[in-house]
Amino acid sequence: MNHESSVERLIKLAGEPDQPPPDARERARAASEQAWRQMLARSAPPARRGRVYALVAALAAGVALVVWMTAWHAYDPAPPVVARVLTLEGSATAQRDGGSIALAMDAPLASGTALETADGRLAMTFGGTLSLRVDRGTRLSFDAADQVTLLAGAVYVDSGGINAHSPLRIRTPAGEVSHIGTQFQVRVEDEVTQIRVREGRVLIVSADARRQDLATGDALDVRGGEYRLQHGLPSFGADWAWAAALAPALEIENRPLSEFLAWLVREQGWRLHYATEDLQEQAGQIRLHGSLAGLDAAAMLERVSLVTGVKLAVRQGVLWVGA
Repeated sequence: MNHESSVERLIKLAGEPDQPPPDARERARAASEQAWRQMLARSAPPARRGRVYALVAALAAGVALVVWMTAWHAYDPAPPVVARVLTLEGSATAQRDGGSIALAMDAPLASGTALETADGRLAMTFGGTLSLRVDRGTRLSFDAADQVTLLAGAVYVDSGGINAHSPLRIRTPAGEVSHIGTQFQVRVEDEVTQIRVREGRVLIVSADARRQDLATGDALDVRGGEYRLQHGLPSFGADWAWAAALAPALEIENRPLSEFLAWLVREQGWRLHYATEDLQEQAGQIRLHGSLAGLDAAAMLERVSLVTGVKLAVRQGVLWVGA
């Protein structure tokens, strides 16, 4: 998909702007015409008033147009903010209304904005509780509070859990992707759209109304009208590492060890296993202090294990707590 088609798609998504009410336009036109008639009648000699009146209609039309444009802007509401940047690696830009800005931490993103990451990556809140993470080389547009269009690159979605209500639709060349409380990623590369589910369920509906349900461990590659479905894929590893690296740091101050471990395994796609029930109970009572900001998963486990005295080790996608 080339850049020109992406721009055309974003223009179409923008739609037509709202117009001011007809009565407001008529009042503006009438008021401007009356003002011009009075001013010119007072200033022109009697012999020239006939010609002056002939010019009034044309002049009033021009003034009415200016007033109408002013009224149009007054009725054009500011677009709603749909996302906000939480984590940023490298550079990314946002384009709207013909302008482009470099994104920064906590930057708001409004509906109708196009985003391009180039060599950067970022994570953001979307629609409140949902986490949306964007990989390098991605182009997408924010269509509404519950919809984005992915033109190229990859996005990762974490709705917050199976019971979380965070609707999001992702429009892709292969169709529209929606989910039920889940973690998943969508990648558009060359002519292939790939959807991979880490947790929960995902539905994809193509332009010709073909429907495909995906569950945990499923992956679907779509090229044109050809579908390639896989099952039983791991929820951890290199395919998911980029998204886990963008996770906003957990504030661990005075949090129980069990809460930190539950957060970490969810971000990494691991399973959690306690050596004994007693140790699991103790993990709920041990309180953490300090900060883990800037550390990767391995460094976090090493520091927490050193501070708490609890052995922590990862083997084949399982975080073992204890011996």
